[in-house]
Amino acid sequence: MQKKLVQSSLAMAAAAALGLGGAFAASPAAADQPEVKVSNESAVQTAVYKNLSNKDGELISEVGRFGVDGDDLVIGVSKKSEKVKAFSSKYDNVEVVVDSRYVKAEPQAATDLVGGAGYMVNVPSDPKLASVCSTGFAGWDAQGNQVVLTAGHCAVDTTNGAQNEIIDLEKPSIAEAAGGEGFQPAKTGAPGTWGFHQYGSEIVNDTVADEEKAIDFAVIKVADGFTTKPEVTDWTTADSDDLSKSTTEITKVGTATPGASINKSGRTTGVTEGTVLDDPEAFEYANIGGRAVHGFEVTSGAERFSDHGDSGGAVYQGDTAVGVISGGPDSGEWTWVADLENSLEKSGATFTLEKPDDGDDGAKTDADADADAKDAGADADAGAEVDAGADGNDAGSDADADGEEAPEEPVAKDQIVDEGGTIVGKAEPKAEVKLTWAPKSEKQTGNSTHDAPAQGSMSVTAGADGKFKAEAPAEAGVYSYSAIAIVDGVASDAIEFVVTVEEQAADEADGGAADGADAEGAADAEGAADGADADAAADGADADAAAEGAQAEADSDGSKDGEAPAERKLSIDPKEVAASDFVQQDKGVQITAEGFDEGEKVTLEVVAGPENVEGITLDEVANEDGVVGFSIYGTNASDPSAYLGKYDLQVTGANDAEDEDALTGSFEVVADEDGNGGGTGGDDDGNNDDGNGDGGSDLPRTGAELTGLAAGAGLLVVGGTAVVLTMRRKKNN
Repeated sequence: MQKKLVQSSLAMAAAAALGLGGAFAASPAAADQPEVKVSNESAVQTAVYKNLSNKDGELISEVGRFGVDGDDLVIGVSKKSEKVKAFSSKYDNVEVVVDSRYVKAEPQAATDLVGGAGYMVNVPSDPKLASVCSTGFAGWDAQGNQVVLTAGHCAVDTTNGAQNEIIDLEKPSIAEAAGGEGFQPAKTGAPGTWGFHQYGSEIVNDTVADEEKAIDFAVIKVADGFTTKPEVTDWTTADSDDLSKSTTEITKVGTATPGASINKSGRTTGVTEGTVLDDPEAFEYANIGGRAVHGFEVTSGAERFSDHGDSGGAVYQGDTAVGVISGGPDSGEWTWVADLENSLEKSGATFTLEKPDDGDDGAKTDADADADAKDAGADADAGAEVDAGADGNDAGSDADADGEEAPEEPVAKDQIVDEGGTIVGKAEPKAEVKLTWAPKSEKQTGNSTHDAPAQGSMSVTAGADGKFKAEAPAEAGVYSYSAIAIVDGVASDAIEFVVTVEEQAADEADGGAADGADAEGAADAEGAADGADADAAADGADADAAAEGAQAEADSDGSKDGEAPAERKLSIDPKEVAASDFVQQDKGVQITAEGFDEGEKVTLEVVAGPENVEGITLDEVANEDGVVGFSIYGTNASDPSAYLGKYDLQVTGANDAEDEDALTGSFEVVADEDGNGGGTGGDDDGNNDDGNGDGGSDLPRTGAELTGLAAGAGLLVVGGTAVVLTMRRKKNN
């Protein structure tokens, strides 16, 4: 048997070389020592994890790799700790290879920044307009700060000259380079904010007005939690939403070689190849959207070198960074590249591809960590202290006495919940999460039987998927929260977020209606007269457990005690509707979304539709079964044909984790002569759960049914000028 196992989510092929490089450092063994079993993969993993794990069942950090060589178990370690020595001495067939490269590897993250990835921006002059550009090169400035280089026009609202806002990375698996339609956020949050940015020079009388400004160049100052890597993605790993798994390493900045082959990586066309124009009369400047930009031309024959959305993308020859995409004609005959060396010189910006010697991935020094430890656990606006754990270490320290690295800080968004509702977030799997909170405003209102106080702290444990849940304060109000993650006694940096607790309606304040009925009043629960908290479904489900006053406790996976977690599902009824029906308020299209938390704010957004129709965004609160309902109809009854076409929807919850995908679906408005327009109910795959085709239309829709689509501004905008900007834009509804 010849198997090599790697302790890393990357499954690196390098593990196969474990027994080939370096000298074995085998411990002395007596002839009568037992041999560890290596007859199958299960036996190997059992032996390794049983002998080399910490108290939480995870391999100790010095173990980077392990595998089998013949009848021997081979362990690759960064150092030979006492635990490793004891294991190798215990068995006759355990050999140890010591190499500094053999350390615990971390999975590549969605927050790793490489060249060629997409990012999204908002445009001030039109809040409904979302734009995407591409990252150029990731690295550091002269002060050791993480930065990303891109195109200057991506930072500018060309309508009024205002600065666009970076809002998120684009989800790679949905990007056009991966075959998708793009414009879906990766939910990592903004990767940074704008530093220097310049979009070309004015052109006066066919002359460049200011050569110093004739650059299309911008610097993104990278936000905390992101890691720059001096690499350019090849887009082969987009399906995994991790573009840093397969890349080309960039080692230097240089000048493009005329007549030579050149490559580009961007979110629209991925990796492409072209040729740098080799012409003695080649121009130094191009008119890009009415601005003069210094650079060079790339041609690529019949295949496009770049397209809308590739702006700012990395242009490189081998391992040399030479420019970023600036623009080109719609025909795709050529692309203009803003040359990097000139842009750096004119801007005065500094850039290096070598990581500073101040810790991994730009991490703080130990001295910085000790200083931060004093207040990393402080709660927001409350001053409450956070105990990092029994080891007595300060909450914010980056390492414990053994030099172990601090865990990643938890992630939690600002969220809205009902009194005594559930707060959600994400941390390292099985990490202890310590939450501290205090009122952000002095006045707290509401009346509740829940136990969570208006100020205090609590600890919860993240599940195997990293998700954690905690009970919200019992009183309505706005609260400042602080959270840290603790792994093996070592605490992460603290994060802060805001929780808004909304007051329950009078008939819900005692935990449910007196008769145990659901939101529709369709079912009665026997025994609820004792004040029990009964979860009664529409079919009159049994509520005996609730009769004893037992409120189901939330499991780490979001389900109630003893129940499977609710499945996220979207139902649209009808999927096809006649225009004459669509403009009737009592008909239209009914959308039902399931699988949310009780009291969670759920948002439906029309993300695409006919270009003459203005989209909408609707908000609703999930009922006790985690279900919400929406109604969409047209308001222009005098011209139903204005609504003909397909509409794409997405539904998200306020408590969604960053890696949780939105529910998506669509419906179509058709002309009356094409059919009766009735369509069929069911989920987004056209399935019916109950066979009656009502799509859950008996659910309460409160104010949502009074809101509809209105004929108006265009939903999608696509630019088209002789020389266009390649920043792609799309309406957000």
